[in-house]
Amino acid sequence: MVIVVVAAGCATSDANQPTASDQADVRFAQHMVPHLLQTTAIVHLAEDRTTRPELVRLAPIIDRQAQAHLGQLQGWLASRGLAPYDPQQDPNRGKETDLARLAQTGEARFDLAFLKVMTARHRAASKLAATEAREGSVPELRGLAQQLQAECQDQIAKMTRWASAWSKTQGA
Repeated sequence: MVIVVVAAGCATSDANQPTASDQADVRFAQHMVPHLLQTTAIVHLAEDRTTRPELVRLAPIIDRQAQAHLGQLQGWLASRGLAPYDPQQDPNRGKETDLARLAQTGEARFDLAFLKVMTARHRAASKLAATEAREGSVPELRGLAQQLQAECQDQIAKMTRWASAWSKTQGA
C-alpha cells in the first residue's frame, strides 16, 4: 500500500512537466508569447498614428485578442514551470524589429506600413497555430491555436482588401 501511495505521489509531481508528446505545445506557447507581446506593442503604436477609421476599430480588437491569448499561454507555461519564451532564443534579439521599423515610418505612409507588418505577423502566427492545431497534444492549446488561426485569417482578409484599396488611392 505504501508503494502505491509513493508511486501515485511521484506521478502527480511530474504531471506539470512537459512530456515528449507535448513538445509541440511547448514550442507553440514559447514562440507565440514573444510574438504576441510585440504585436500588442505594434498595435499600441498604431493607436497614436493611424488615420484610418478601419484601423482605429481593428487595433483594439487585435490587442484584446492578443492579451487574452497571452494570458492563457503564459498561465499554461507558468503552471509547468517553463520559461515564457524559447530559452534557446533571445526574445530581444535583433533590435531592428517590426516595431522599430514601423515607428520610423512617416505619418503619410504609416497605415499601409502597418497593414504590411500586421499582415505578415498574422501569417506567421497563423502558420504557427496551424502546426499546433495539427501536432499539439494539449486540448486547451489546440483549441486556442484554432481560435487564433481563425482570427488571423479573418483579419488578414480584411487587411489585404484595405491594403489593395488604399494603395490605389495613395498612388493616384
